[in-house]
Amino acid sequence: MTLLEEIQKAVIDPTSDLGTVLRKCKLLASRLGSQPLENWVHFELNGYPEKEVVPPFRMWSLELKGHFSGPFGSGIRDAPIPLACIPENIRQQYLQYQCKQSISVIEDILSRAKEGILQVSTGDLAMFLGGKVYKNQYCYQAWAWFGVGNLVEIVNSVRNKVLDFTLELGKKAPDAGEIGGEVTSKLEPSNVTQIFHTIVYGGSVAVVGTNKSTEVNIHPRDFESLSIVLKDNGISEEDLAELDSALESDNEPRSNTGFGPNVAYWISKMMKKAAEGSWNISLGTAGNLLAQAIAKFYGLNQ
Repeated sequence: MTLLEEIQKAVIDPTSDLGTVLRKCKLLASRLGSQPLENWVHFELNGYPEKEVVPPFRMWSLELKGHFSGPFGSGIRDAPIPLACIPENIRQQYLQYQCKQSISVIEDILSRAKEGILQVSTGDLAMFLGGKVYKNQYCYQAWAWFGVGNLVEIVNSVRNKVLDFTLELGKKAPDAGEIGGEVTSKLEPSNVTQIFHTIVYGGSVAVVGTNKSTEVNIHPRDFESLSIVLKDNGISEEDLAELDSALESDNEPRSNTGFGPNVAYWISKMMKKAAEGSWNISLGTAGNLLAQAIAKFYGLNQ
C-alpha cells in the first residue's frame, strides 16, 4: 500500500486519529518538497502562531453579549451587542475570528462539549463600550461566543481537504511520496503547492483583463505561491526577485487601495513594461493581475 493510499484509508475512517493522519501528511510533504503543505500540516498539529493567518475554514463571525447597568437599579443582562458598536480598530477580530488551536486541542474540546457555546475573551471591551450600546445603560461585562458546531466543521474540513488533496495528487502521480517512485520525480514541488492551495485554501480569484483570464491561487504571505502565478503570466525571475525585496521592505497595507512605496514602484515598472511590449500582456490584464495577486499575498479582501 502506498503512502497516499494509507492516508486516504485512514482519513475516511471516522474512528481514526486525525493527528496520526496529519503526521503521515507531513511525511508526504517532506518527500515531495512542498514547504507550504508541510507548514500547514505543522500548524494543524501544533496550532497557528499569532501572526499566521489561518485558512478560511478556521474563520467565522463571533456573537457578542453583555451585562449592563443603569440608573435606579435598572439593568439588562445577556443583551446582544451589535458589531457596529465595536471600535473600528478591533472590529475585524470579531467579524473574522481566527481559530488557531491545534487539531488535538479542538478534538479535546469536542470530547467534553458535544453541543452548546464556547466563549472567547474580549479583554477590556466592556470598558471601551461604556454607555455606547444602550441608552442610559453602562456595559460592565462583555463576552464573545460561537457554537461548538464551528469546531466540528474544522475537523470535518481537515479530513475532507486531506482526502481531496491526496486524491487529486494521486491522479497526477500515483507514486507520489514513495521513495524511488517513478512518477514522483516528474512532480515538481510547485505543482504540489498549486494543488495544495487550490484545495486547502479553497477557491480562486478570477483576474479578467481585456484579452485574458487567469486563476489566482495565492496563500497569504507565501511568496512561492505568488511567484508561481506571476511566473505563469510571463514575469521574469529578475523581476520576481525585485518584488520579493520590495515586499520585504514595505509595511503591510490595511487595504488593497494603496500598497507601500517599494511595491507601488515595482508595479509601475511592470505596467511600463506591459505598455512598451517587453512584458507580453495587455495593460488591462496586467493591472488586474498585479493588484489582485499582491492583495491576495497580503491577505486582503478583494
